[in-house]
Formats: sequence, C-alpha cells, structure tokens
Amino acid sequence: MQKKIVVFAGNGCRKDREEYYYNLAYKTGKLLAKEGFIVVTGGGPGLMNEVCRGAIESKGETIGICLDVAGRVQSSYLTHKEMFNHLNKRQERLLELGDGFIALPGGVGTFYEIIAILALKRKNEIPSNKPLILVDDYFEEYKILIDKMTKEGFAENSIKSYFEMVSTIKKAIKRLRNTFSPSLPM
Repeated sequence: MQKKIVVFAGNGCRKDREEYYYNLAYKTGKLLAKEGFIVVTGGGPGLMNEVCRGAIESKGETIGICLDVAGRVQSSYLTHKEMFNHLNKRQERLLELGDGFIALPGGVGTFYEIIAILALKRKNEIPSNKPLILVDDYFEEYKILIDKMTKEGFAENSIKSYFEMVSTIKKAIKRLRNTFSPSLPM
C-alpha cells in the first residue's frame, strides 16, 4: 500500500524569493512521487500548487484537502480533491491521512499544522514514530523556540523527538525511505 505524505507549505511568499521557494516545493513533489509516495496537500495555490505540480509531472498521485473559501484558488494538479467549509475539519482530515509529514516554509497555517502534530503526538493521538520533517533553514528560529519552551519547563524534552529538521528535501526523502522501506537500496 502506498504511503501518503502530507506536505505543509505556504500559499505564497515574497516575490523576490518565489524562485527559491517554488523550486523547493516543486522538487519536493517530484521526489516524493518518484519514490512512490502519494502527495497530500491543502490543495491551494503557491507552494502547495508547486508540490502537486512536481508530483503530477513525475506521474504521481496527489490529494488536495481543500478549504472552500470565496475567491480561494485551488491547485489544478490534483488527482483527488476533498472540499471542506471549516478549517478545523480540513486540518483533522490532513492529519488523519498522513503516514508522514513534511513541512516546507510557510506562514501561520503551516505552523498551526506543525504545532497540532506535536500536541497530538504528546497526547498519543498521533503515533510518535510518524515522521514530521521540517525542511530548510527557514525553521531555525522554530527550533530556538522549542528549546526555550523545554528550558523554561513549558514542554517536556521529549517534544524534540517528535520532529526533525533537515536542510534539503533529499535528506527528508532519505529519512522517509528509511522509515517506510528500510531494506531498499539508497
């Protein structure tokens, strides 16, 4: 059975950084599809669209868990689409579908999703061994915040084991392969 990897990513970014972030997103979708993973996103524009485009152009399968909001553009690179009227229901579905999670740079929504996974892992509502991989040095300050939380006693030190940070999408893919197909050659 193919594993579903949920990719969290922003709707958009600064114009002068689009080439970098859109390329990262496209490459993410492409590499996930080439490895045989089903790509799941929020189905929206921006980086989410580029993840799906990369997957489709690599003959992969994509699922969009879309928020039905007036004026919101949905990705045109979805093989399956589910529509939701409420953010919480949409988020529940994204988390339910994921065998693993990748976070690319994004805004409030992306951090909301990351924090939701950490909170649910802490309460054993998501298995702690389901990978949550944050890709890119964009997340360096996030790590500083988590370190401060644990230092100040607001979170147990074990929270650091619920996610990992990598500098490239290739490292994230390697981690997923090790989790789901440890006997496959690299």
